[in-house]
Amino acid sequence: MREFLESSGGGRFWPGFRQETIACLRQWLAMRASVSLVGLPGAGKSNLLQYIAQHPESLNSQAAAAVLVPLDLNHLVDGRPSTLYRLVLRACYQVRARFPQEVAELCSHLYESHKATTDLFLAQTAVYDLCTAVAQRQKQLILVLDQFDSLHRHAEPELTLSLRALRDSFKETVIYIVGMRQAPQQLAEPELLGELFRLLDTHICWVGAMSRADSLAFIRQETRRAGQTVTEAEADHLFALTGGYAALLKAACAWLVHQHPRPSADTSADAWLAALRLQPTLQNRLADIWRELTQEEQWLLAELASGVPPNPASTAPGVVVQLAHRGLCQSTESGWQVNGALLADFVQTAVQHGLGRIWREAKSGALYQGTQRLVGLRPLEEALLAFLVQNPYKPHTKTELIQAVWPEGTHIEGVTDDSLYQAVRGVRQKIEPKTAESPVYLVTKRGVDEGGYQFFPEGNPAH
Repeated sequence: MREFLESSGGGRFWPGFRQETIACLRQWLAMRASVSLVGLPGAGKSNLLQYIAQHPESLNSQAAAAVLVPLDLNHLVDGRPSTLYRLVLRACYQVRARFPQEVAELCSHLYESHKATTDLFLAQTAVYDLCTAVAQRQKQLILVLDQFDSLHRHAEPELTLSLRALRDSFKETVIYIVGMRQAPQQLAEPELLGELFRLLDTHICWVGAMSRADSLAFIRQETRRAGQTVTEAEADHLFALTGGYAALLKAACAWLVHQHPRPSADTSADAWLAALRLQPTLQNRLADIWRELTQEEQWLLAELASGVPPNPASTAPGVVVQLAHRGLCQSTESGWQVNGALLADFVQTAVQHGLGRIWREAKSGALYQGTQRLVGLRPLEEALLAFLVQNPYKPHTKTELIQAVWPEGTHIEGVTDDSLYQAVRGVRQKIEPKTAESPVYLVTKRGVDEGGYQFFPEGNPAH
């Protein structure tokens, strides 16, 4: 076997590529379950989806029974279900050689006949006819849906209903592998997924940092493309600095091969860190990762970078483990640590004082943000925040909040929207990051009757 496998897309994959994540996918697909493939920017998620689309045999020993169809949702030009069905037809048409001959011929006919239609029923029927032909031959159709986040943010609810309906109509035939930056439960408005949420929230594979073996193969690949080689000591420095995170490793390799002369491998890792800290590309990649984290995750990483162990009282269960899944921290003999010197250095300067999960101490009823007690709240502001902490995530109308927060006996009809807004404004002044362009904890909720608010105790990732 060659050391590198050339892909038609021009990328290179090595034997054993991302085996931990591939094994996770293989496990869920063996159960004919749809899978969410979750990875932050630069984790290598799209590259992994490209790999499995080009090498379906990596997923199971009966790859001939499944046809993988890559579907980049960035190509969805509008949010109409008819456009989605036509996009599915086109994606199947582009890989029609992977189907049995009769199905390939049907695929070509259906695509040519319906590629210009805007009629939802006709477009849907064409896709259903194709799926029926696949099912009749006891095959599986695995739709690899990359960039699902963009669909979730911009598409109409009918679009996610269409995806769920297609899956429900062909449970033994149609499977989704959905690439996304956030797990379904962490999306800004998971309710927009409708019934699709249950499908995507059940089986999750995380794309985090690469293993040491994958990282070393990646380093060799990147330096060879530049006509150079890398020593074992240099590779060790790069791996320790980046933690094996794909985008950071790629940028660090690009820096190394452009150094003339190259820094000595005997130079301390701190000296390499000092040089890489000045590279705009690396800082941009770190900032991309940072922006996708919740306020709680940002705060917790900064605590870990400072050597402070997680506080169970102020940290939601599972957050540290989820950061580990994302490849951003790891468990060591001395406790949890940030993964990679570059990220550890970045978070200590990027985090703001007071960030963290907003929670209420059970005995005293005191409100905290991270480990800091929230002080200076006026009575209505404290009552509002206490109600929101007890009822997070759910959109609340203005009337609901007024009825829940204003003292008993208050003439509710006489409470104005401005009175509620002043309470909301006071709460935001105490809890929101000063540099945030828009609120991340207490979010204005539009699209519900009369308007309202939605509260995220861990701070919703800013987009």
